[in-house]
Amino acid sequence: MEKIKAVIFDMDGVLIDSEPSNLRQLYDFYKEYGFVADAAFLISLVGSSLEYTWRVSIEKMNKDWSQDEFYDHFDAYAKEHMVSYRDILNPGIKETLVWLRAHGYHTAIGSSSTLMNIKRMLKECELEGLFDLVFSGEMFHESKPNPEIYLTIAKQLQVEPKHCMVIEDSTFGIEAGKRAGMRTIALQDTKFSIDQSQADEMISKIVDIQKLLA
Repeated sequence: MEKIKAVIFDMDGVLIDSEPSNLRQLYDFYKEYGFVADAAFLISLVGSSLEYTWRVSIEKMNKDWSQDEFYDHFDAYAKEHMVSYRDILNPGIKETLVWLRAHGYHTAIGSSSTLMNIKRMLKECELEGLFDLVFSGEMFHESKPNPEIYLTIAKQLQVEPKHCMVIEDSTFGIEAGKRAGMRTIALQDTKFSIDQSQADEMISKIVDIQKLLA
């Protein structure tokens, strides 16, 4: 097994248990515009790119909106119904990040979320300064499962992909990590029956990363 030098984290579902809150927020937003989404459709959005979510949402809502117009409407709604990131921080995150830094590992975030939301999460959860790099999917032409975000992080860190570990929860994210040639670990999903079968290994809690690397 290759020696790991960098650990790259997804945000939604990994650093924070945000998927239930995000889906509830989307459900309520849709409902305000007359579309009642079923559970299957909502779960299909878990781990998808923002561009994909916006596009299929516009179709389902039967709105004559551009993606920018959808974003403007949803952003205004989200700001009125803001989720507290501190309340949904996954247990063991800060402890694990401090341990990784103390043991010489590079750390980074590679998330499909917006850079604004990533920065707000870092501030609210007091995680600023614990990552070498932060990359948002909006900075790239294609989102996960395209491996570009992970390959770019590896290049910026000057670490070969085979020496990187990715922590993911979604099918798209796991595929992106595998396509990047990185050791891909799934944080076990217990809510949405997400297909995590492509992952190299599975953990039930974040602090288990320490055991994998010890």
